[in-house]
Amino acid sequence: MKFDRYKAFPYPVLRPYSDDYIDIDFQTNVEPQVVENSITFDISYALSSPEIEKIVKDGQAEFISIVSCRDTYSRKIIITHEKSVIETFDAKDFRGEVRIDSYIVVKNTVEDFKSPDLNPEFGNGNINFSTGEVMAQDETQVFYIDRDLFKPVTSVFELVIKHDQPHGKWTIGYEEEHIQIELSQSMKESVDNARNSRNNKAILLNSIYFSAVVQAIQKLKDNAEDYKDKKWAKVILMQAHNKGYDLENQDAYLTGQELMMYPLSILNEYIFKGQEK
Repeated sequence: MKFDRYKAFPYPVLRPYSDDYIDIDFQTNVEPQVVENSITFDISYALSSPEIEKIVKDGQAEFISIVSCRDTYSRKIIITHEKSVIETFDAKDFRGEVRIDSYIVVKNTVEDFKSPDLNPEFGNGNINFSTGEVMAQDETQVFYIDRDLFKPVTSVFELVIKHDQPHGKWTIGYEEEHIQIELSQSMKESVDNARNSRNNKAILLNSIYFSAVVQAIQKLKDNAEDYKDKKWAKVILMQAHNKGYDLENQDAYLTGQELMMYPLSILNEYIFKGQEK
């Protein structure tokens, strides 16, 4: 059963855009991760109704997440009584758009349910739930699965030689599938050698790579249509979507920090703290 904000139930269901319950929520957080030939979904459930939570703890209801992929016709069902669960599947089962629908479903008949958070329109009497009925439902979450989406965002860059480039200067090209960071031959050799050091990597992340990521994000903010078919644009847009970052309404430098996992903290760990020691 897909989420439909306009669907009417003959009994109260805790879900977004519904006033069946007052001032309480059921929310699902999903973190997908691709490792080699497997994909892992780390799912946690946030439930602010103590009455429904007790029913789950007592084994009368359970958390259910349905993971479906239209491109591969794959459909997996995750069932748990715990508020967090990690499930791993074969990576070939998921490709492209993946949808996750989460519910709390009655396992054994619930009789005489009552909650102070119920909308008064349901009256003062207790409510019965039959096996298989939905007590709570969250909005559908949509993710995009591609191995490149789980690599560091800097994987969309290539260091290339630009023969007429002045030493010390670098420019960026956005017309290829990967973003081209253009350097003189001698500077490219220096940067290539520097990447063998963890400390130097921290410096590079906070200099040319961070600047290039921010510029790429700004170009997508200004006119995504010009680049939407490029591999680098797809990776940045889908990574931002999967992580819930607001690419359109947030400054590019803030989104860049988020996509790069806050590179200043890496500089602090490997450079600043090292100097203190």
